[in-house]
Amino acid sequence: MRHYLYIYFKRLLILLWSLLLFLITISILVTVHEFGHFYVARLCKVHVECFSIGFGKKIWAHKFSSGTELVIAMIPLGGYVRMLDSRASELAPNFEKFAYDKKKLWQRAAIIFAGPFANFVLAVLIYWIIFLMGVIEYPVKVKNVIPLTPAATLNIPANSELKMIDNTKIYSWNDVNIALITALGNQNVNITYIDSSNGDSNQKEIIKNVNINDWYFDIEKDSAITAFGFIPKQLEIYPIVSKIVTDSAAEKAGLQVGDKIISYNDHLYTNWSDFANTIKKAEIMVLKVDRNGKDINLTLTPKINQNGEGVAGFYPTSDSVIKQYSFLNGFDKAMEQTILTTKLTVRSLYQLVTGVIGLKHLSGPITIAKSAGQTASYGFTPYLYFLAFISISLGVINLVPLPMLDGGQLLFLLFEGIKGNALSNKAQERFFRIGFVLLMVIMGIALFNDILRL
Repeated sequence: MRHYLYIYFKRLLILLWSLLLFLITISILVTVHEFGHFYVARLCKVHVECFSIGFGKKIWAHKFSSGTELVIAMIPLGGYVRMLDSRASELAPNFEKFAYDKKKLWQRAAIIFAGPFANFVLAVLIYWIIFLMGVIEYPVKVKNVIPLTPAATLNIPANSELKMIDNTKIYSWNDVNIALITALGNQNVNITYIDSSNGDSNQKEIIKNVNINDWYFDIEKDSAITAFGFIPKQLEIYPIVSKIVTDSAAEKAGLQVGDKIISYNDHLYTNWSDFANTIKKAEIMVLKVDRNGKDINLTLTPKINQNGEGVAGFYPTSDSVIKQYSFLNGFDKAMEQTILTTKLTVRSLYQLVTGVIGLKHLSGPITIAKSAGQTASYGFTPYLYFLAFISISLGVINLVPLPMLDGGQLLFLLFEGIKGNALSNKAQERFFRIGFVLLMVIMGIALFNDILRL
């Protein structure tokens, strides 16, 4: 009974943690998005009546001397900036110059576009922080290819290192996954690689074109990497201590940086996976290590973590490196990553509309909440990647030309620029109704998919 109660409370805590992270994520993204509208509106000398984070009943409000009321509302699933508008109420002549609808067409367009643009700026800043902190990079090598797949037509030798897919530079297998998903639905894809099978790292890059006209896979079930036919080569891990955590079991055992593990519990070291699994058993281990050419026996008593698994507290040596970018190079890399992710998002949206990707892949708030909790549990950097991705997604989706979104408002302004006058209120209301129905259908499908994934 206690075991079931423990599992129940653990799941409840995970759920609450995911919900909290979801609310924090949405609040950050909405605040940044609405601040974009607010900031450009103020630059254009438009009076902002209300800046609201969330919808519904007010939880907290403060009115500034400028006359703008800042509101925190009960439902944190959006927000809005309400600007002075002569169409909403009759204004005195001296106030009309501060009304949104009285501003020039380009000013109104800038105010509307500023919201999504702010989300892209946030993504650049997040990626910039990540690259300044440092990212793990390692050779992306192919162990083998799966027969009867697009990769099999490459005749790519084992141990080859992937460098580029179409115009996407490859630094990790995640880049490979993104590039292949982006290519889904195209007729061809270019694969650039270096043949490292003979150990010569100075070989030239080889570019091959692969026909993927008939290539398709279920994103929900399959990985783009394996569906394409690549079997990734595992990261090379060597039993040489590269770092020891302070006050860890490894430090207490007397392990030192540079020690090479020869055996453990009288078993010769063969691979890192078996060694790590033995540590997880949280049992006392007798290690034999090579230190400067001498064999030394040490006793390691792993500490037990929250999951009941043993932890040694040291890092092995591998062929990965932590690369920290300079201030300017980090910004360039952040821009490159933002553009790449934006292209992926736009491409995925196109694939969804054209039927290449089924509607079952739409995700709603429940999936986003679960993803927020999972990425945060992996660490601060994975959560930052997630936040940047969602920010870009929000920016792209808001530019979709539906009347309820910023893209729809920009479309109205385009019609106004072509016609010379704004669409009638009746026409706009008709479009709003159509847009509202479409959004409700999309949200309904996304929520239904969320429930099926539970």
